[in-house]
Amino acid sequence: MLTNQNIINIIAPNIKSGGGKELLEYLLEYIDTNYLNIKVTVYLDRLLSNIKSTNNREVIYLDSVQDKIKLFTKKLKNSLYFGNLPPLVKSKNSIVYFHNPYLLMSFSILKKSSFEFMIKYMLQQLYIRLFVKNVDVVAVQNKEIKNNFINKYKYDKVDLLPFFRLCDKNIIDNKIYDFCYVSLAHPHKNHDRLLDAMQILSDKNIHTSLVLTIEDGHNKLKEKIDTINKQGIVNIVNLGILKKEDVCKLYSKSKCLVFPSTQETFGLALIESVHMGLDVIASNLDYVYQSIKPSLVFDPTCSDDIADKLKIYLSTRINKSDIIIHNEIDKLIKILIEENK
Repeated sequence: MLTNQNIINIIAPNIKSGGGKELLEYLLEYIDTNYLNIKVTVYLDRLLSNIKSTNNREVIYLDSVQDKIKLFTKKLKNSLYFGNLPPLVKSKNSIVYFHNPYLLMSFSILKKSSFEFMIKYMLQQLYIRLFVKNVDVVAVQNKEIKNNFINKYKYDKVDLLPFFRLCDKNIIDNKIYDFCYVSLAHPHKNHDRLLDAMQILSDKNIHTSLVLTIEDGHNKLKEKIDTINKQGIVNIVNLGILKKEDVCKLYSKSKCLVFPSTQETFGLALIESVHMGLDVIASNLDYVYQSIKPSLVFDPTCSDDIADKLKIYLSTRINKSDIIIHNEIDKLIKILIEENK
């Protein structure tokens, strides 16, 4: 039974957007609702000012790099470091939640990126090597990431603790789109090849529709979308960044999730969409099979194969997708409070 002494810290100043933000918000809301005797202190970047203090939650915003570095020098008991990076000092009963695939990339891959990108992730990888032993557990979201983390960082205190928030199934279905892809346009998300596949379908006079959620600043992708749309055969809609409730509404309007990402620590959209009854056509990669059983798979490096599988979906009845992963949010929380039991 929990006591009034259950206090945990969530250190998340590196979280600003995307899947990390979604998971963090869900975790905080879940604790508020289901663990009334837990007091949470959460450290955030000012960009997440939408996350507010509550009766059981104190929010501390960090405005400068210096403040963030100083935070990582404090010994904070019962702490979840929610941005991939461990603290600079040993923290009792602590977890670092690892969910960035770039931090598993080899130097040979990183050097193919921009110089700034390469330096950023090389330094972060070095940081993890030096300080990962300052936490008791590294939490990850699937077996592939667990094995890759152990191999890269030679640290074996790694536990599978995936968690995720699902949509309300009571949203009324109104299927007006064939495909959707809920993702920001990071390089590994592979939007370029997906759009090339849509161009192939357009050239073959195959009518279909696709909804994307590409954020501002990706002008080349948006120009490619405009070029495809002008042919009047394939209709691609970009809705930009969506709130969680709007993502759920998009699922209700779509028949199938297409997921061409080349690397994931989890792939939240895979689980969300299957829960909402969508079929899934995804990359033929391990991370997919560790979360769901997809309806069809393709080679994510081949636009022709992506196009072929989308064409098959449009013309053939296929097997439904299934979720095969379990939500471990309660296990994660109980690890953080076990010192108080």
